[in-house]
Amino acid sequence: MFRDLRPPVSSIRRIVAFGLLLVLLGACGWILGFRHAHPELIRPAKMVFAALGSYLAIRIFTWILLDPLLSDRQTAVPGFGRDLVVFALYLGAAFLMLHKGLDVNLGALLGTGAIAAAVVGLSLQETLGNLFAGISLHLDQAFRVGDWVEVTGNLRGGPGQETFVGMVETMTWRSVQLITDNGDTTIFPNRILAQAVVTNLYAPSGLHRRTLKVTVEPHGPMVNTLAALEQALGGLPHYPHHKPAVVTHSFDMGGVVLELRWWALGWRHGRAGNYQAVRLAQTVLNRLGIPLLGPHGATTPHAIPVVLKEGAIGEILKKISLPQEWAQELQAGMILRRAAPGEGVIRAGDAGESLFVVLSGQLQVVEVAERTVPYTGLFWEVLGELAPGDMFGEGSMLTGAPRNATVVAVTPCELAELPKNAFESGLHRNPDLVERLVDLMESRALRLHEPVKALNAREQWLAEIKAWFRL
Repeated sequence: MFRDLRPPVSSIRRIVAFGLLLVLLGACGWILGFRHAHPELIRPAKMVFAALGSYLAIRIFTWILLDPLLSDRQTAVPGFGRDLVVFALYLGAAFLMLHKGLDVNLGALLGTGAIAAAVVGLSLQETLGNLFAGISLHLDQAFRVGDWVEVTGNLRGGPGQETFVGMVETMTWRSVQLITDNGDTTIFPNRILAQAVVTNLYAPSGLHRRTLKVTVEPHGPMVNTLAALEQALGGLPHYPHHKPAVVTHSFDMGGVVLELRWWALGWRHGRAGNYQAVRLAQTVLNRLGIPLLGPHGATTPHAIPVVLKEGAIGEILKKISLPQEWAQELQAGMILRRAAPGEGVIRAGDAGESLFVVLSGQLQVVEVAERTVPYTGLFWEVLGELAPGDMFGEGSMLTGAPRNATVVAVTPCELAELPKNAFESGLHRNPDLVERLVDLMESRALRLHEPVKALNAREQWLAEIKAWFRL
């Protein structure tokens, strides 16, 4: 995740450098050992020996103690904290050598240094501004390497506000390096970030609500439109306690503004969800025959009806072991539906009282999983596959229980939805057929590998179905 901006040092160069260091130490030690023979070299040798000794001591201190303590910090190598400590150690060693080795008055030196610091500070205002802004950003820990951030402010010095989104790749004394989703690298001076509004798109909880607004023509009943959109948005990977929702937001251009809401784990996950939400909203509204409103007027929806193939009703009745005489009643209550790729058909935990038969296309039974590849976000983990001829949702239709699984379309699908009322009149005429519906429940449990919780599970299912259908 982090890219070290320093040029690499080869092993040979390191060995040569430490070899020269040892040679210098040995030379200084030899001179100090024969101080009577070379008195004019004593002071220079002491200074060089102290400098080399201080350097070795500081390197050993950072290697043994400082680096292990800061190894988990995701900042620029060597890191703000490490640099501050090392700089203070070198500065202290330099002052000590000047005072002890050259008898320099530290009070006078500091007074002269204050004047020089003022002159340097005036000439390096921007550099020092970046330096102290970098220290502030590091100490605040508002973001770290790997986070996606949104920066809003006067970023280029011109009029107006700008917004920039990118991933933090490097944090240094002078700047912060951001990588956009297109792979472009942008370097922001620290003082610019310190003056801007920075939103961490991964913190504090990781989950962030995303919204999308669409304007539609007024129509009725609006509640059916909201329900259809919410059901379709169930195809967005989400936690059960953070389900997508759709609300009527406001009025605009003579129409009703609908706001689609969902929760994303990180910026890239939110952006992928936005693309999918736009596609699903357009698909569902077009399917319902609801025009979108824009500056140039209303769009013209083009809904394509689902055509039931001849003999499909008989095949469905045969699959659920019900008499062929029910075909007319079943077809009268049947709802033919389409589902686009990525569209949710049913959501775990939702109320339901219908079963679905797959006429064409492929669907998946899924549950949510958090992953970091290809990016941090929520993804669907596939639990099962559904193909033409398969059924799902029969548990809710037969007993009124909440949906126990989420089903999402993988390819364009055509579905036959059979609600509870399509079976009611037939079961009231032939209550003995309820045993066949219990067989359907048993086959469903075997197909989904559901554990049988009691020895009298069949009797329990029979009682639940009779109570639900009031038999």
